[in-house]
Amino acid sequence: MERGPVEILFLSMADDVELGDLAAVLRQPVESGVIRIIDCVLMSKDAGGSFRALDLEEAEGLPAELSGLQIDANDLLSDADIETFATALEPGQAGLAVVYEQIWAREAVGRIRSVGAEVELFLRVPPEDVDVAFASAAR
Repeated sequence: MERGPVEILFLSMADDVELGDLAAVLRQPVESGVIRIIDCVLMSKDAGGSFRALDLEEAEGLPAELSGLQIDANDLLSDADIETFATALEPGQAGLAVVYEQIWAREAVGRIRSVGAEVELFLRVPPEDVDVAFASAAR
């Protein structure tokens, strides 16, 4: 299977954020064919600092708001990755790590290779940095 660039998105939030709202945000680009979720891990750190992680594509009995979210059966996030994310969470916070492929990029990479070229760099710029760049350019 030809694959395009794969990205990891890590979200942190208060423990009381509605999972249904978050799932709806992810469900829309999946169902429209824009992205494919490859791996997805929900994490939480309770007030005492105890950490839990749940690999969503392997979990049974998911909360209703997460059921039906299309996630491939892959484990690309390692235990070391999850430990790194865990250190970013404060007690009372939850986190969601999403590994996803942009479908348009996979198709573009295939076409790029068919003409004899290769993608040498794929760089994601955080939204905050984009805002700063546009503000600087507007001066």
